[in-house]
Amino acid sequence: MQRINHKILTSSFIITIFLIFTYSIPASEAHILVIADNDTPSSYDVVLNTAAALQANGYNVLELYGANATTENIVKGMYNADAVIYGGHGGYLEGNYNGNGGPATPPFALVGNNGFIWGIGNEMREGDYGNLFQAPFKKNIPVILFGACFSSGWVDTNQVSNPIETIYDFSQMFTGAGANYYATNYVDYYQGKPVIDIVDKFLNGASNFGIANQENLGLTITQSTIYNGQTIWHNTNASSSFVGNWSGVFPQPNQTAPYNATAANAWYNGFLPAPSTNLTDDSPTSTTSYLTNLLFIYISTIISYFQNIAISNNITFNGTFK
Repeated sequence: MQRINHKILTSSFIITIFLIFTYSIPASEAHILVIADNDTPSSYDVVLNTAAALQANGYNVLELYGANATTENIVKGMYNADAVIYGGHGGYLEGNYNGNGGPATPPFALVGNNGFIWGIGNEMREGDYGNLFQAPFKKNIPVILFGACFSSGWVDTNQVSNPIETIYDFSQMFTGAGANYYATNYVDYYQGKPVIDIVDKFLNGASNFGIANQENLGLTITQSTIYNGQTIWHNTNASSSFVGNWSGVFPQPNQTAPYNATAANAWYNGFLPAPSTNLTDDSPTSTTSYLTNLLFIYISTIISYFQNIAISNNITFNGTFK
């Protein structure tokens, strides 16, 4: 029998304690993730202005631009986020769109600096061969896409011939994780600078998406179509859309906290489950839930270390939970 020495147990214990302390923030605290692609200057500047306006109002914002907007960083940045704002390209598979206003078929993707984050039904996949996962942000958060092809049924200056289906397909990777989805190509002005059209309404006091939409004069979405059991809000020939609950809110500044990279890394590497909290729940995590998370970390850490030792010594080790 292969013996596991005390140094291994000591190492796993130390790492467990480290993870416990670095994951000590309540699960209700989070940040706003803002992503922008700097090879599209017009939308890039609008997203930067939007992030700056949020920060000036006291929000904690994680900004991923250009070379920093890798697929890994984007996926990690979603962990426990209170809102996601994306200004960049929309990806698709070659042959799934004719480039001239024809029908578009899924899958669609967010485009990182080094690859794609595909929407596969109501889940995501990083790259072409990654595992499927559900977006790890909080439930009921706003996800706002700006200028991303296909996201609002448009590609450049052409509307696709099946905009409702396309909006539904693009939104699923977000709404499937409980988000309220808003996609737009429009801007408005906040303190004299162009920002994403709906965000300025929230900064000016709109309490939910419904009120923000009503105050979005000239761009108010009034038409809806039910597709696959989901209500898709989209005006004919307009470049904005909404899928979700109009009562959904935008977070308040005091609900956000600095991005916890350690917790995001732990989730990304399989040591933590995705958060199950809601945006509207700003109370600390319950003691029972917190201890459950710590137990999960401990068990995952021990199993990981035993598996590594087993592999290095050609030992078969199977772990299971029920």
